Amino acid sequence: MGYLFKKFTAWNWISIFVIVLLTLVQVYFTMAVVACVNELMSVVQRGIVDEIWKNGFWMILSALLLAIAQTVISIIASATASSIVTRTRNELYQKINALSLADMAGFSTESLITRTTNDIQNVHLAFLTALRTVFVAPITMVWSIILLVQTGVAELTIGTIIWLVLLVVAVIFLILLVIPKYKAVQRLTDALNVASRENLTGIRVVRAFNAERYQEEKFEKVNVEFTKKQIFVAKALAFFTPFVMFVMMGLTLTILWIACIILHGNATMEQATAAFAATNSFVMLASQIVMGFILLISIILLWPRATVSARRIREVLTHLESIVDPENPEEFKEEGTIEFRDVGYAYPGADKESVSHISFKVKKGETIAFIGATGSGKTTIINMIPRFADATTGEVFVDGVNVKNVRQEDLRNKIGYTPQRGFLFKGNIRENIAFSNPEMTMQDVKKAADIACASEFVESKREQYESEVAQGGTNFSGGQKQRLCIARSVAKFPEILIFDDSFSALDYRTDKVVRQNIKESMPGVTRVIIAQRVGTIMDADQIVVLDKGEMVGLGKHEDLVRNCPVYQEIALSQLSKEELGLAPKQAAAKGGN
Repeated sequence: MGYLFKKFTAWNWISIFVIVLLTLVQVYFTMAVVACVNELMSVVQRGIVDEIWKNGFWMILSALLLAIAQTVISIIASATASSIVTRTRNELYQKINALSLADMAGFSTESLITRTTNDIQNVHLAFLTALRTVFVAPITMVWSIILLVQTGVAELTIGTIIWLVLLVVAVIFLILLVIPKYKAVQRLTDALNVASRENLTGIRVVRAFNAERYQEEKFEKVNVEFTKKQIFVAKALAFFTPFVMFVMMGLTLTILWIACIILHGNATMEQATAAFAATNSFVMLASQIVMGFILLISIILLWPRATVSARRIREVLTHLESIVDPENPEEFKEEGTIEFRDVGYAYPGADKESVSHISFKVKKGETIAFIGATGSGKTTIINMIPRFADATTGEVFVDGVNVKNVRQEDLRNKIGYTPQRGFLFKGNIRENIAFSNPEMTMQDVKKAADIACASEFVESKREQYESEVAQGGTNFSGGQKQRLCIARSVAKFPEILIFDDSFSALDYRTDKVVRQNIKESMPGVTRVIIAQRVGTIMDADQIVVLDKGEMVGLGKHEDLVRNCPVYQEIALSQLSKEELGLAPKQAAAKGGN
């Protein structure tokens, strides 16, 4: 929590100062109400009606001012806690957006979601409760103890202290009991998110394999464990509430018992009346002390869980990003060029590089394609172009500059990226296509849709480009999602277009038409394509053939199909020798004169 306190602004500290002042006012009027009640008890004993009205008026006025002070404290506390948490939530969200793919994998998506929602809410609740009560409780307790000591009745003071010590011991025991459970609860919250998200994301697979019961059992296992921890904490708290009431009643009984012993047989009527008022005052002051403990307990019970949550938030906020912008970024020297110089990449924790010794150069307007078996490193290579990952060896150049020497924002402004798994954002079609520029004109949106062959199915809808898109684009087919994702990249009109197996859900005809549209409409754009179909990359200027993370071929289709065994094997698995031009030529028939 200390890390979050460092983020307090001057206005936050001013607000806290005002809360402290109002707390003193609140405690003063609380004691004023107690004093008025005591005076009324004495006046009633004496039967003075005028004094009853006078003290009653001051009691009501004090209670009214007390209520106003409490209301103002609550309003300022809510505004202060909300501002702190809102700022922290924004910082956390921005930090997550700045993390590289490897950094995010270290936390897991589900855990980051929990930290942004549940953990932030725990911190907010703790701050709100603390600002409302953390000053009231100790001030009330100290003030009450001072007044108790001033009564001069040592026996009553000792009896009160014994009960308060018992209460403190119980609080310490409760804290030591529930803190480990709170830590487990937060870990299990992550696990619940994992189970829920996995089931919802893979719902088609789950139903196709009739695995609903299996998924339910996985979820139930985590849910039962989570419930056990919650019930344990609830039982501990359920025991504590009546225990506090027991202490309060026991303390009251002790005070009355001691007072009776002191006064028994040794008091006149006037002394008895004064002693009654003093005893009543002692009971009320002791109750104020106990109430102060109850207020502190409400914070103490929230604080362990909030501390665990704050620690998880801090882990993200203080995480050192593996990909950062240079202090003195360089200017780009060329346009639309890409070059890899003996590049290798190893995933965090891996024993060896997943790709190594990758070298090639692409000029403006050219097309380079990557092909290879699953797991050969195709996506890993193209992820290094927009700096989703940084090369562990070698250098990657875009527009004549090492990508590590330019700002990520400037680099990615030059690139249009279409992922392998088509993903659309909740909203409408126009917003998804114009994702790179919300102010994009409708003319540019339609042009991009035309290039991606998406305009036909979009314009057949009733609301056309204003048609709703569900989260993840689940209300579109795979081919429709891919075409909309391609349109989103094309609409940016970048220098470089990257397609990570983005034509796989398209039929051969649509695949060819989309690529032809891009080539004709964007002749100066450099294209980077990952594909499994040889037909998609046959006309590329360069084809990189990968096998187990290494380049085993580089060249045009016509050369590779004859000189690269790996490429030839892939090509022959999809096309015939005749289609590839590998069939032996038949001898020409001899003609007669």
